[in-house]
Formats: sequence, structure tokens, C-alpha cells
Amino acid sequence: MFEFKVDGALDIGNSGIKAVLYKNKKIDKISYVDYLDMAEEKIVALQESLEILGKKINLRGKNLIVTIPASKFYIKTLEYNNNKEEGSEIDLEVKIEEDLEDIISGYTKDEFITQIETVYETDLYKKLLVITIPIEEIEKILGILSHFKIRVLKIIPDFIALNDLVDLLDQKSEEETNENVMIVDIGGETSKIFMSTLGTLNMFRIVGIGGNDFTEIIKDHEMLDYEGAELEKQQLELGDDENRKYKTQGEMSMFKDLTSVVNELTTQIGNSLEYFNANLAEGRISKILLTGGGALMQGFKTYFDDAFDLPCEEIDLNLLNLDYKNLEDKELLSTFKITTLMGALIKEVV
Repeated sequence: MFEFKVDGALDIGNSGIKAVLYKNKKIDKISYVDYLDMAEEKIVALQESLEILGKKINLRGKNLIVTIPASKFYIKTLEYNNNKEEGSEIDLEVKIEEDLEDIISGYTKDEFITQIETVYETDLYKKLLVITIPIEEIEKILGILSHFKIRVLKIIPDFIALNDLVDLLDQKSEEETNENVMIVDIGGETSKIFMSTLGTLNMFRIVGIGGNDFTEIIKDHEMLDYEGAELEKQQLELGDDENRKYKTQGEMSMFKDLTSVVNELTTQIGNSLEYFNANLAEGRISKILLTGGGALMQGFKTYFDDAFDLPCEEIDLNLLNLDYKNLEDKELLSTFKITTLMGALIKEVV
């Protein structure tokens, strides 16, 4: 537990920022700002977004858990012989450091923050998940947040927060515990595909397909601005293209382009599924969990249900049984799938 009370969480994403405050065992306030129409430089966009967000929700002086995008981190799975002789732990640390220097350009122990998790271990070998980030990246974010008088209790990768949420929901579910679960988080710029084994993050990858790809297609075909295309995206439904009645040739062309992107994402998920199953120490993936603001277009679940011989479910935040000061925030949370933000918060307050 923290020395300071946790007041909420802040999710700094690739497409915008989201914040939640928690008070008197209730969700006190939720708000978000997109980087829409802001400067291309993400640091400038973050500063501008915090200015706007500060007018919607008071973050000054608040103790927050902060999440940042997976793309900021280097994430590697490493395997080693399991040597239990005296001094072997020090030897392993040296070996990991040497391997990271080979894998990551510019890596040095003193200039990176590195977290190591044991994924699987036997008498013969151990598999480790190594997550590392340049200290400079963290200091840059801390500097901006400090300017806005935000107290940062902890900075974590967004996928760690999401994995914590999945683990908690699995514990609260009345269904049988799923040993190996694949999580597909469709973000704005990218999609994260990772596997969780009984709450332990296992394999992980990022693919360059996200909700913005669909938005851009709608924007170009419908001659809409970005905000209009985002709203239109939420009204469209994927699937059943053969029986769909198109109003115009342009609409037919748009759905053809949308389906092409979905097919590419489906292929990437299929490749991940095959690779993850082939490298599992025990068992196989039992289901796919779907989340992310990029999945706001209807029909993803049905599309993936048809593509894979596995149940595909959306993450259900209602299982948390949270109390809300404002019911509009409950609707906002459900509609926009703000799962990463909730994962960061719930881990610390439940």
C-alpha cells in the first residue's frame, strides 16, 4: 500500500488522456481529452490536453497512478537455464544485462528502469518477462505532470494495468478460472495482443493497426472531419457484407476498405494465437478478451467469434460492482471501454 492515499488514476495514451478520481469508496469523476486538432508533437499535445482536462476535473494536488503506452517500453521474453548454485542469481543478473545490451540499442543499466517478472520456472529453466524504459522518458513525463501539480505515486505500462484488471475480474467471476487467456486491446494507433496465465503476464506483442485506421477510412470516404468520422464509426457494424444493402458505390467501397483492415488484424491475432499456444509450457489459450476504444465499432466480437474456434468476450466492468457519484460516469465508462484507466485504479483501491 502507498504512504499517500490514492486519489485516482491518469491514463496517458497515444490518442489522448483519461482521468478518474476516487473518493469515499466511489468513482467521483471521470473525464478525457483527445489529442484531436492539437500539435503533432505528442509532448506538446499532452501539455495542451492537461490544460483542457484541468478545466473539467481538478487534478492539482491529487495522488495518482499513471499509465503510459506500451510503445514507450521495450518488452522482451528471455529464457535461461535454472541454476540454483550459490551466486547464480548475480550471474543471471549479469547475463540479463548483457542480453539487453545486445537487444536494445543504447541500453545501459544506469540509464534504464527495468522490471523483471518470472513467467514460468522449472528445475531446468526459467522464462522471464523483461520490461524496461529509458529513465529520460519517465523524467520527461514526471516533469510535465509536476508542472500541473499532479503527485505521481507510480507509473506503469498500460498493458500491466489492463492485465491487473483482467485478473481481478477473473477472480470476481463465478465462472471457472481460465488458465490461459489472450487479451486484444484495440487502441487508437496500435493494438496490443498479450497472454495472461493465471494473472501473470506471459507473451506480448504490438501490431500497427488501431481504431484510427477505421476512422481515417470513414473520414476519407464520407468526407467528414475527424470528430464526425469518430461518431460515424460508432454507428457502423462490421460483418455480413454479402447481405448488406449499400446506399451508394462509395459506401460499398468504404466497407470493403474497413473489412480489409479487420482481416489484417484478424490475421495478426491468429498468428499470435498460434505462436502463443506453441510456446506455452502447459495448456492452451481458452478464450479471447476484447477491449479498447478502437473497438467501439460494432461487430468486432461477432467477427472474431467466426474467425477463431474460441469464445470471444468483451471485458465487463460491471463485475467490479463500483459505486458512482454520477451515473453519467458509469455510462461513459461502459460506452468508451476505459479499461486501462480502471485497471490502474482498481488494483490500488479494491
